[in-house]
Amino acid sequence: HDSVSLFRIINIPGRGIGQRSLSQLSSWAKSLGVSQYEALQLIAEPKDNEEPQPPFSPRLVKALAGFLDLMQEFIARSQELNLVDLFDLIIKRTGYEEYILGGKDGEERWDNVLELRTVAAEYRHLKPPEGLTAFLEGVTLVSDVDGLDETVDAATLVTLHQAKGLEFPVVFIVGVEDGILPHFKSFADPEQMEEERRLCYVGITRAKQRVYLVYAFRRSLMGSSMVSRPSPFLDDIPHHLIASRELWQGEESQVMPSLYSRNKAPASGVASSELKTGDHVHHAQFGDGVVVSRRPVKDDIEVVVAFTSGVGVRKLLLSFANLEKIK
Repeated sequence: HDSVSLFRIINIPGRGIGQRSLSQLSSWAKSLGVSQYEALQLIAEPKDNEEPQPPFSPRLVKALAGFLDLMQEFIARSQELNLVDLFDLIIKRTGYEEYILGGKDGEERWDNVLELRTVAAEYRHLKPPEGLTAFLEGVTLVSDVDGLDETVDAATLVTLHQAKGLEFPVVFIVGVEDGILPHFKSFADPEQMEEERRLCYVGITRAKQRVYLVYAFRRSLMGSSMVSRPSPFLDDIPHHLIASRELWQGEESQVMPSLYSRNKAPASGVASSELKTGDHVHHAQFGDGVVVSRRPVKDDIEVVVAFTSGVGVRKLLLSFANLEKIK
């Protein structure tokens, strides 16, 4: 049993099992010559009266036994559920969503969890427990850029942040889409939008000879599938520098409207004079919501909208958001 991983999760979310309790558990397991997980089993399911009694308080015994019950439930259900259903069960039974959203940078961290769910969905077609095994094997293959061997003749997969200071003959930047680059959380903050633009510039300038800017017509993102549009940053590149190739020929009406526009006039969205607190609105990516408040911000209007699609409360600049008022 992996005791390091066990101790990493045993008190997340908090169950009242602190470092002192974990030290006691380790010492007791060592005295019995068993792993920490086996010690948990002895605590929750003592075999007979001859077994040494755990030197823990009733409160701690209850907390440790409760954690073991969860683990045994997940192990049993992993033999029955596909990977996505197992993922959702773990999130629900542990209260992990509430734990993440209640902490620092909660929304950003929760987005990462949803992205992990998107990766898990790629293994949905495999029967249990094959999907879980393949998923775990896949994530263990991810290596850090610090261990990059530039002499190996192979593609290097890095993030835009990791690419700073590196150069390659040919670069592929994928996900050059409205809502990814720039990230949708930057729409309401002009300074953050410019930071996204600089990050895009960093990626482009990593190429010595040629750079490919790739976007998808449809993408699975944060647990859902949606039609996407090319990044508005592509409009800033002089046309004579681009060799464009459209691989998708679809109806214009099928394409999601742009989520971000550098035009300060909200031509395709609701006018500021038409929007008030309590109005129901629709956002192209976040879905339906209710306006909680609005206030002037320089030459714009900031609106706070509570969305019902699971993304929570968002602050948006009206000129960028392209909100539609639902009557």
